[in-house]
Amino acid sequence: MKFFLATGVFMLLVYSSFPQSKTLEAFIDEYAGKNNYNGTILVEKNGKTVYNKSFGMANFQFNVPNNNDTKYKIASVTKLFTSVLIMQLYDQGKLKLDEKIKTYLPDYTGDVENKVTIYHLLTATSGLESFEKNGDEVYENRFDSDEILVKYCSGPLENAPGEKFNYNNADFFILAKILERIYDLSYGEILKNKIVEPLGMTNSGLAAHSKVIIGLAYAYDWDKDSKTATNEPFYYIENYGGAGAMYSTSGDLLKFSKALYSNQIIREETLELLLKPYLSAYACGLWVYEKEIGDKKLRVAERQGSIEGSNTRFIRILNENSTIVLLSNMYTANLNELQFEIMKRLVE
Repeated sequence: MKFFLATGVFMLLVYSSFPQSKTLEAFIDEYAGKNNYNGTILVEKNGKTVYNKSFGMANFQFNVPNNNDTKYKIASVTKLFTSVLIMQLYDQGKLKLDEKIKTYLPDYTGDVENKVTIYHLLTATSGLESFEKNGDEVYENRFDSDEILVKYCSGPLENAPGEKFNYNNADFFILAKILERIYDLSYGEILKNKIVEPLGMTNSGLAAHSKVIIGLAYAYDWDKDSKTATNEPFYYIENYGGAGAMYSTSGDLLKFSKALYSNQIIREETLELLLKPYLSAYACGLWVYEKEIGDKKLRVAERQGSIEGSNTRFIRILNENSTIVLLSNMYTANLNELQFEIMKRLVE
């Protein structure tokens, strides 16, 4: 299972070839049409939704179009939810960020349990070997979460903890298992109890291969030569756990954005800790960086997600009180380019 990582910091270095004279709505409409965008786009500024439209198909086989209530697999945007759940425990004094894995998972079998801390896991600096060390095997077979923890998250270190950024789904899979141990509930139940239900996110939850989810978009690849959609490869999405198994809608993600960045679900001091970059621009489950556009210096919190056709961006411009949500169920449009153009128009 190939996991595609797009870092917004690098994306923002690209110069634009698009004129800025068009209004935000006109630009997005034109861009979506020219680039065969397949999904939903939402833009919010100062508490007001200024754009929310959908394009293309949720299901090509039955000719079902996407709409603003379509649910999408949000891939690694899930990691931000896992980070927030961990920070809620930190707020409550039930978890320390400098404690080791073994403190919360006493039966963890890895040989690094007394070296890797919770903060290392949150900041992708654990040094653990890759979740995909055996290629797509972890996603192509049915495993329970305990089997995945032992087989794919308990190997040796590739480098010393805290010294190197090393993006790894294993980190957030372990964090989800720690949440389960502390709460004595499944990750899905914790997510529902602590974030989804309190915020009224009625169209969000955890996906599973065998689970029927009404209104969930199929994911597709795009054959550039024949210009046709192709079905995504088979995989067990539940095997991503707290690293990438969620689904949601543009409206639900806006609810999450408003609650998170107004300190409704974690304290202000804890939010700043979550948003503090550790190595490079990576903080706790998302990238946080500054970008100059015109005479404005933006502080941006960005989380990308991408798994086999599902392609997402969840962006908060912190000092402009703006949220951008890009949800797509097919690789066609360049989301890096699109988000940059939207950001420019939001602050011009």
